[in-house]
Amino acid sequence: MTAQPSKPDAALPPTVRALGWTSFLTDLSSEAIYPLLPAFVIRELGGNSLTVGMIDGMAHAVAAVVRLPSGALSDAVGRRPLVLVGYGISAVVRPLMCFVATPLAALFVRAADRFGKGIRSAPRDSLVADLVEPSMRGRAFGHIRAMDHAGAALGPLVAMLFLLAFPGRERTLFLVAIVPGLLTLAVIWKYVRDPPQRTPIAPRTALSPSLGLHNWTLLGSVGIWAMGASSEQFLLMRAAELGTPPAFIPLVWLACSLAKSGSAAVSGRLIDRWHPRTALAAGWLMFAAAYGGLALSAHLAAALPLVALVGVAYGLSEPAERSLVAMVAPEGRHGSAFGWYALVQGMMALPASFLAGWLWQQGPRGPQAALAVTAILSALACGVLVASGRAHTPKAAPDH
Repeated sequence: MTAQPSKPDAALPPTVRALGWTSFLTDLSSEAIYPLLPAFVIRELGGNSLTVGMIDGMAHAVAAVVRLPSGALSDAVGRRPLVLVGYGISAVVRPLMCFVATPLAALFVRAADRFGKGIRSAPRDSLVADLVEPSMRGRAFGHIRAMDHAGAALGPLVAMLFLLAFPGRERTLFLVAIVPGLLTLAVIWKYVRDPPQRTPIAPRTALSPSLGLHNWTLLGSVGIWAMGASSEQFLLMRAAELGTPPAFIPLVWLACSLAKSGSAAVSGRLIDRWHPRTALAAGWLMFAAAYGGLALSAHLAAALPLVALVGVAYGLSEPAERSLVAMVAPEGRHGSAFGWYALVQGMMALPASFLAGWLWQQGPRGPQAALAVTAILSALACGVLVASGRAHTPKAAPDH
């Protein structure tokens, strides 16, 4: 398979642009809370680094389990209803973090928030794939991810300014996060529509795992990468260990999110010009280099640029992953393909976060070991991805 040439002057459909704004608003709400959770769980709720990893890993696992049936169902009944329900659950549940008193309660709120994400993610990505030509998928997914990370960049900045003005009022901030969540629902209700020409498929066909060899080998490499991609909370913990003051931890998240948003905004056309597999391999190699550097670095001045490099790697690899999933999916089965992709990636989140949390506590060298494991598994996933691509490339017929 070869990527089709891009159409640089073609406009993205209005629904794709609206989905970009829903991603922006949702991440503005979510990321005003997310960077504060490690300190909140440890200081206010009596948890530790393993608790932080378990909360995040369990939450991602919940989202992963839901994504497969949600994606398959969207192939049968349409994308918009599930997108609306998923965003709605998160918008209502997320502010409840202001009421939690134990790590278990924080786990329930975080898991419910991610449950909503699990319902909406595969239908949303499938809707993008339905609405744009294959030659524009990198650009479309790049736009979604850029807006997503722009919201993730603004969220911590809002959190920092709020806490500078109202020190110690994290719970109030958690409650205020309902406002962008409700705006998200308004955008979906008014602007997001299913394509009228899409033909639904039978539910039994939608749930079938028969997606082809290309899809399953891609999922194998995604699984290896995801096993190493532990919670990004550990990046914040590493920055704190190397001397970042607590009040400025949200700025570290801001820098990482800006790197994600900026690289995602420019990588889409590159992905459409290259094959998505090539772009994804480059992103995973960059990821391995950044985490390897963080494992070796002992100084904040060296670590902070590497955290930004992690953001650049995400900005390149995330739209490339989605473009490649859409490319290898059978006709009419985008929802199922994105569901399986999200299931594999999400189910690895729990063991990945558990492994990183356990390694982190194994003495003075624990953090370096956790970061090094991420680097090694990212490089291995890249090798599997490249090898599987070569294995699936038809050989040229010999000349006679």
